[in-house]
Amino acid sequence: MTRREFVALSGTALAAGLVKAGNNEGVHVCPKSRTPARTLAAFRSGDLTSWSWDLRLALTCLQGIVNRSEPRLYLVHDRYDELWLDWLGQRGDVDHVEWLEIGQVFERFLTAATQMFITDPSVPASVNVATMLAAVHDGIAVTPAIADQFQLPFGGTPDSAYSGMDLRQFGWKKDLEAYRWAFQHLGSRLSQKAFAILAPEEVALRDYLVEFRIPILWISGPQDEARNPKAASQEEFEFARDILMRWPPNIPCFGWPTSGDKTGGIGETPGVRLLSACAKYAACTAFDAYSPAVGNLSVHSGTRAALRQTHPAAQLDRRKIYIAFVRSDGDGWNFHRHYYRKLFDDPHHGTVPMGWQVSPTASDGMPDILDYYYRHARPGDCFVNALTGLGYIHEDNYAENYAEDRQSGIWKEYLEQSALYRQRIDAMVMMTYSEMRPERLKSLAATTGCSAIFANYGRSRTTTDENTVTVAGGVPVFRAVNRSPGPFTFTPSARRDAESFMVSEIRRRTPSHRPAFLNVFLANWLTSLDMVENIVKRLGDEYQIVRADEFAGLLRAAGGA
Repeated sequence: MTRREFVALSGTALAAGLVKAGNNEGVHVCPKSRTPARTLAAFRSGDLTSWSWDLRLALTCLQGIVNRSEPRLYLVHDRYDELWLDWLGQRGDVDHVEWLEIGQVFERFLTAATQMFITDPSVPASVNVATMLAAVHDGIAVTPAIADQFQLPFGGTPDSAYSGMDLRQFGWKKDLEAYRWAFQHLGSRLSQKAFAILAPEEVALRDYLVEFRIPILWISGPQDEARNPKAASQEEFEFARDILMRWPPNIPCFGWPTSGDKTGGIGETPGVRLLSACAKYAACTAFDAYSPAVGNLSVHSGTRAALRQTHPAAQLDRRKIYIAFVRSDGDGWNFHRHYYRKLFDDPHHGTVPMGWQVSPTASDGMPDILDYYYRHARPGDCFVNALTGLGYIHEDNYAENYAEDRQSGIWKEYLEQSALYRQRIDAMVMMTYSEMRPERLKSLAATTGCSAIFANYGRSRTTTDENTVTVAGGVPVFRAVNRSPGPFTFTPSARRDAESFMVSEIRRRTPSHRPAFLNVFLANWLTSLDMVENIVKRLGDEYQIVRADEFAGLLRAAGGA
C-alpha cells in the first residue's frame, strides 16, 4: 500500500469500516480470510441425498468456524465451485485437494464447533438467527431433523443455557420477534464492518457470514405474507431501516434483497434503495437472475491477485459509427463465480470487443476468481467498474437517511474509497445505474483515474438523441442508447428474437452525423457470445466495435470533449 493510498484512506475512512486483512497486506472494505492451507479438504455437497439442505446448512456454518484460523475446508455446491477449486491449484494457492465423504468431514472438523443452535421450522427467520448465534458462539446451525446426529450442547438440561440453544423454545409468533431478540442479545458481538440481507433458504454464503460474524436480516415483501404467516413486511422494513442506520455508513451489504426466483423478499429496487438511503452498497452474493449464491468466500477471500489490463488507443475514422458493448451485472459476485465463467469459456469469446462489468470490492472477496478473467482476457476485453464505484447503489438516494450535515461527508468518503478500488481493478471506465443530479454525476466523474462514464442500466426515460454523449466535469458521459429485449434467452428462437430486437434498436438509435458513439448495453439476455457476433454481422461494416476504454480518446480525437 502506497503512502498516497494510506493518506486517502485515513481519518473518517477508517471509521467507516475498513478492515485490516488477517495476514494480507493493505486495507480492505470487505473482510478477508487468512491465506488458504496448502492442502484443502473438499466435499461435494451435490452428493447429499437425504436431508441435503439441512446438512448443507450445518456444513456451511462449520466451514466458517473451521476456516477462521486457516481456510482448510472447501464445499463444492455445483460444478462452478469445482472449476474454481481447480483454478486455485493452477494458480499455486493449493498444492493438494483431499476429497472427503460427509462422515469424514464431520469426523475431522466437527470438534471446531462447541455447540449447536436448533432452528424452528415454523419461523423462517430462525435460520438467520441460528447462523448469527453460531458465528458468535463457535457453533453450528442445525434443523430439528438432523439435530440428533450431533453430540453437541443445545441448551437443554443438563446443559447450561449458554451452551447452544433450541430456538423452538421461544415460540416466536413473527419473524420480526426473532430478529429483535437476536439484535438485542448479539448486536454488540456482531461485526460492524459489513451487513447481509439473506433469504433463510440460501445456504452457500453462510461460511463467510459465520467466519466474520456478519449480521443477517431478511425483509419480507407484501406477497410473502400470504405464504408465510410469520412475515410482516412493513414492520420488517422499518426494523431493517433502524438497524442499518445503527451500522456505520459506507460498508458492504452481502446477500440480496429478493429471492432468486424474484417472488420473495422486498425486491431489488426497494431493497437497494433502502440500502442506499442508509449508505450501504450492495454486493450481490446470493441467488439472483440465473447466477446462484456465492460459496467458499472463507477460502477465496484469503487469496491475492494483481489485476492489470492493457489500455489500447484506437485510431479515429470519421466515417464510422463506434459501438462499445458492455455486459451488465458484474456488480454481482455471483455472476463472477457463475455466469461470467460460462461466457469466458465460450468458444466465441474474444471475437467481438466487449466491456465486462467488474465489482471492485470482489478484489477483496474473490481475487483469485477475478484473476482468472484478467489472465484469460482477449485483446478486445475491457474491464469496467460496475455500477457506480464500490458497489450497486441508487446514486441520488445514497445517504439520504442521514442528517444533511453528514451527507456530503459520507458521499465524499464513498468517492475516495471508490477511486482506490477502481485502481485495484485497473479500470478507467465507470458504469452508473441511473440518471442522477448533475452535481452528483460531476463528483463521480471527478474521481481520480476516471476517463469516462458509461451511464445507466439501459436506456432511461430521460435519454434523448441529444444527450447520449455529454460531458461532466471534463469527463465524457456515454448514456446507454438501447433498451433490452427481455431478461432470458435460453432457447434458439428467443436468442434470434433478441438479436433482431438489438439490431433494430441500434439502427433506430444511430444518429445521422459521423463519427457517432453508441454505448450499447448488454444485459442478462446475453446467454451466449455468438449472439453478439450475429448482431455485429447484421449491422454491417459502417459500425465499428471498440473497447469502452477507447471511447474517450476517440471522442477527443473527433473534437467532442
